[in-house]
Amino acid sequence: MGEIAHSLDLNWGLIVTQIIGFLLTVWILKAFAWKPLLKMLEDRRNKIAGDIDDAEKIKSDAESLLDDYNAKLRDIETEARSKIQDAVAEGNRIASEIRDHAREEAQKIVEKSREELSRDVAKARVQLRDDMVSMAITAAEKVISAKLDEAEQKRLLEDFLKEVE
Repeated sequence: MGEIAHSLDLNWGLIVTQIIGFLLTVWILKAFAWKPLLKMLEDRRNKIAGDIDDAEKIKSDAESLLDDYNAKLRDIETEARSKIQDAVAEGNRIASEIRDHAREEAQKIVEKSREELSRDVAKARVQLRDDMVSMAITAAEKVISAKLDEAEQKRLLEDFLKEVE
């Protein structure tokens, strides 16, 4: 073993000096750089944790807004259906009013037509009576001009009245 140590030619003074320098560097780093470095890492960890919390809050707020929008959308759809049903009901009511009005107008037209027909029938009767009177006068004139006897005049008048009836 001595040979191996001797063949490596180790300089123990240098090794000890390097160990002391390394330990001194570690102690200096620990005293001056380690705490600020750990503080910086802790601050960074806290910032990342805060950012994650903020992101989760934003996500939660977005989900809440989405739920609100979906609820409002459902309300709007319900209101739209209600308005459509109201419009259909109003359309049916107006159609019913139009049908009722049309029936009333048709009934008025039928009644007016019946009244006009009654007047026309009455006019026709008056005209017929006037025509009969005129024909009777014409017949009487013929009878007078023919100088018929009384029995013949009676017979003509009776025939005429039968025709009139």
